[in-house]
Order: sequence, then C-alpha cells, then structure tokens
Amino acid sequence: LINDMFKGQPKGLFALALANTGERFGYYTMLAILTLLMQARFGWSEAAAGQVYAIFLAGVYFMPLVGGILADKIGYGRCVTLGISVMFLGYLSLALPAGSGLAAKLVMFGGLTLVAIGTGLFKGNLQVLVGNLYDDPKYAAKRDSAFSLFYMAINIGAMFAPSMARKITEMTLAKQGFVYDAACQDPAYLDALSGAYGLCFGVACVSLILSIAIYFACRSWFKHADVTASQAKASAAPVEELTPKQTKDRMVALFLVFAVVIFFWMAFHQNGSALTFFAK
Repeated sequence: LINDMFKGQPKGLFALALANTGERFGYYTMLAILTLLMQARFGWSEAAAGQVYAIFLAGVYFMPLVGGILADKIGYGRCVTLGISVMFLGYLSLALPAGSGLAAKLVMFGGLTLVAIGTGLFKGNLQVLVGNLYDDPKYAAKRDSAFSLFYMAINIGAMFAPSMARKITEMTLAKQGFVYDAACQDPAYLDALSGAYGLCFGVACVSLILSIAIYFACRSWFKHADVTASQAKASAAPVEELTPKQTKDRMVALFLVFAVVIFFWMAFHQNGSALTFFAK
C-alpha cells in the first residue's frame, strides 16, 4: 500500500514535503519549550506563560488567511520564501540571550509575532503548491495519496522535535553541572536553563536553513505549479471553478475543523500544557 502511494508521484511532491518537514521540525522544537522558556527567563507562572502561548497559537492559525490574500497578489512561491525568511528572523530573536528585563520581553514578543506571520505566509501556500501539481491530468488521480504523504512528512518532523529539544536541554545543563529540575528556582540554574532553550531556537534556525536549501535546490521540479488563479486566467490556462455546492461543503468542513482544533487546545490547556509533558 505504501509503495502504491509513492508510485507515480511527481518529483515536486517530495521536494515540497521535505522542505515542510524541516520547517515543522523547527516549529515544534520551538513549541515544545516555549512556555518553559517564559517561566525560566521571566519567572512567569504556568498560567501566564500559557496565556501567551495560546495567543501565539491563535495568531499562527489566523495568519494563513493573510498569507492567502497576499499570495493572490505576489504569488505562492514568493510568499513561501518570504515566510521562511520572516520565521528565521523570529527564531533568531528568540534564540538571543536577551536577559529578563523589559527589552527581553519585547524581543520575545517580536520574535513570536514574526514566527506567526512567517508561518502564515509559508504553510498554506506551500500546500497550495502541492495541490497545483495535481492539476495536471497525468497526476490528478494521485492527489489524495499525495497529501497523505505530505502530512506524513509533517508528522515525522513533529514527532522528533520534542525529543531533540529535550536532548539539547539536558546536554547543555549537564555541561554546566546541572540536571533538569522543574522545581528548581536557583538563579544560576535558571540562567543555564534559559541558555539551553536559546540553543533549541538555534536548532529551529538551522532546520529552516535546510528547508529553504531543499526548496531552492529542487525548485525546477515544481516551478510550473507556482501559478495563481489570476495568472492562469491571464495565460488562458484552464481553471477549475468550484460549484456553489462544492464551496459550501468545503466551508462546512473548514468550520468543523476549526471546532475540533478549538476543542483540542481548550482541553490541552485544561489538563496541562506542553511544559508539564516536557518536564516529565
């Protein structure tokens, strides 16, 4: 069955999937330690850190709307490139050893804003490029299996990211003579812990560099898919228009997904945030 999924797919799918795997690895590495960073660096409570975490996630889920609007004007490929560049600056800001004062908080908020904006520009538009590959009748029948492979690649990046964050944290603390202790409030320990988390954001930066390298190295494999609807009309290329029923069905499905995601994150924060899981 797996072999059938891979067979007959355009090369562009694998390039885009690998680029997305690297980006998701960096994103989930950051997500695994975000609330922990706020507690270690600023001494915030779990509730306060969780609130910032929730607002950040809301921004991440909202920004693809902006990314889609912008893509209609400048193109999907440009949005992907712009998005990953903005994300890199965001992770770099979070990795800086900025201390614990007001300036450090502003740098962190700025970094999170950049990551949210960059994700909105990158994530949805990369998926559109994948979908456009299958407008070619030669590959149209493979569209569903293609997205299964694409999301499998995302899950691979997400699966290993928390383990990487934990390993880096433990190794960095060990070099300074510490062992991870969620209850420890010693200033020297917290400073070392904050530095360890900064390195995790550095890993996210490296992951993005690998993603953009794959994206540009293999761009010829999917360049033909970087065409917006308006560009397709201008070139007299056939454009598939959705019927009112198809539009309605897709909107209903979208709002159902919203409901599931909202319920999941409400339950997630009610029963303990990522920091509790990571600390264990």
